[in-house]
This record gives sequence, C-alpha cells and structure tokens, in this order.
Amino acid sequence: MSESEIGRRRWLRGLIPAATEVAAQVAGLAAEPPRPQRRPPGAIAEADFLAACTRCGECIEACPHGAVLFYNEKAGPRLAGTPIMRPDRRACHMCDGFPCAAACAEPALEVPAEPLAWLGVVRILPDRCMAYAGPECGACLRHCPDEAPAMQLIDWRPRVDERSCVGCGRCIHACPTRPRAIEMVPLGT
Repeated sequence: MSESEIGRRRWLRGLIPAATEVAAQVAGLAAEPPRPQRRPPGAIAEADFLAACTRCGECIEACPHGAVLFYNEKAGPRLAGTPIMRPDRRACHMCDGFPCAAACAEPALEVPAEPLAWLGVVRILPDRCMAYAGPECGACLRHCPDEAPAMQLIDWRPRVDERSCVGCGRCIHACPTRPRAIEMVPLGT
C-alpha cells in the first residue's frame, strides 16, 4: 500500500468519529456523559475512547476467539461501529499479548501490562445452579483463569470472589444449565 493510500485511509477513518460526534451534538446527546461500556482489554476511559476510536474494526479482526464485537447502528451515533465485549455471549480468553489491543493503531486501546484485564464481575444464580440443588458440578471452577481464580467451592457450592473476578465469561460458557446459572453483573452496579 502506498503512502498516499495509507494517508487517505487514515483520513477516511477520521471522518467516522467526527461525523458521529456531529450527529450526537445534533441529536442533543453530546451533553450526556457516556455510560460505561465493556470495551476490549486495555480500553482507555469511555469519553476518551469514543473520541479516539476510529471504528476501523482492527481489534475485532484480531481477536482469535471472536469475543470482540461491534455495536450496530441501533446503538445510536455515539456507539455505532465501536468495539464491545459481551462475555456472556462470547468469552474473553485474555490472550497472551492481547492481540485485540495490539491491533489498535490509535490510543483507544493500550496493551495491558498484566496478564488479565477487568471486564466486569459475574454472579451465581443459586436457583439455577446444579450444585445448589444437590449434585456436584464445578464446571465453572475449572474454567476460571488460573491467574485470578475468582470461583471458590464452599460447602460444595460455587461462590464468586468479586475482588478477583475479571468478568471474562469463561465460567458462563462452561455452565451446563439452561438457562445458565451464572450471569454478568451489569456495569455501574
């Protein structure tokens, strides 16, 4: 790719956030502070993220597990096209080197220095959990990251240590019950 093509591509990428900001101002949304979102590992503060993200999709393409998704146009002009994480739908594997963050050419994502990045916290729903009904399970314990084991077995029942949980969602996907007995705690609660 020639330098002029690279320059043109960067210029075009810059138009998307600028157009989004103008649309948000016209819609009267710019005065509202942005609500927290589950962004890929290494995301900077939400307001700064929205200003820096060019919606190029490189982080989405770089994720080997398909865990980085994007908001569609229904999310509104501020969020449309930005990357999000939905660990309840697709678990984050906290890949070595965080390829999603490494793929970001802008300052929106920075490769985390630690092997894990915080995406949130999960909670057990005892009324759905097999271990609370009697039979032993433990599927969630076996999938919790070794670097920060947040799942503990107390009296043969799984419990979440909220101080250790990074919200990767691997336990959710390991849960054999339907509907699942583990859910993400909403951000901001």
